[in-house]
Formats: sequence, structure tokens, C-alpha cells
Amino acid sequence: MKKAMITACILMITAGVTGCGGLIHEGPTNQRIKDTTGLTVAEASPIVAHNFGLIWPEPVTVELSDVTMGSGCRTDPDSLRSEGPPWRPRYELEELDPTPEFIDRALANLEAMTARGFTRTPNRRPDNDPANRHYTDASGYSVASSRLTDVGPTDQVRFVMAASAPCAAQ
Repeated sequence: MKKAMITACILMITAGVTGCGGLIHEGPTNQRIKDTTGLTVAEASPIVAHNFGLIWPEPVTVELSDVTMGSGCRTDPDSLRSEGPPWRPRYELEELDPTPEFIDRALANLEAMTARGFTRTPNRRPDNDPANRHYTDASGYSVASSRLTDVGPTDQVRFVMAASAPCAAQ
């Protein structure tokens, strides 16, 4: 019993001294992505732009320079913030106070992505709003929509659509 208590104390002290950095999985490195999928930001960005053009309910041209690096695929063990490289290229647009027809077209476009190999993933948001949807394909590309109500002092409705890529090397 005494030996177990000493071991537990040593583990706690070690965790405190190292800041728990050794206990947190940091994610894939840029080199690991190059060695496994080989996907680069330059290759993923046009696919993200194309996918977004398919889901937005109005004609839209997405310039490659507008596809952002998105979030990093690694987690900094000290700040717990995402960092890169590698990155998840992403593009999104927001429509304030959209009409019901706009949302209907957007949701139909998302559902149409199933013909391109995307599958809908269960909604993890507690509000169960049917406009909150997420679809992913076998390669890890995703398209999604999100509706936020009662936002800001004017209670605007914000409808956001996004397309993103899996981790891509810089």
C-alpha cells in the first residue's frame, strides 16, 4: 500500500513538473502527412473550393486564395490550442437572416453530396436544429451547415456553410 502511494505521488509530481505535456497526444506531424496520405494544402484547397461551390445555394466562385489554412492538426500541449503544420484547409460563408427557401436549397445541396460519396454524420449539437448538418467522405473531406439563432443584440439568425479538407501538409 505504501509503495502504491509513493508511486502515485511520484506520478503526480512528474505531471506537475512537466505540465502534463507528455500526457497529451499532439497529432500528426507535417512529415507524417507527407509520408502517409501525401496530401498537401496546394492539392486540397481546390477540392475544398469546388465542394463549397456545390453546397452554397447560390452561384459562387471561391478563389483559391480565399481558402484558409483552417485549424492546425496538432495540439500544443501547453496551450491546448490547435497548431500547424499540417493544416485543415477550409472555406466558409455566412448568410444573415436567410430566407427559408435559401436554407432549403442549402440543405438539398448538402444531401446531394451523398451522390458524391459523402455520408451524413450524427448531429452532436444539443439543440437538434435540422439545419445543423455535417457530411464527410472516405478521404476526410467534409461539408457542413450550421444555424445560430438569437445571436447578438438584434437576435439575428446566422446560417453558416463550410467545406474543409483532412489534414494536409504545408
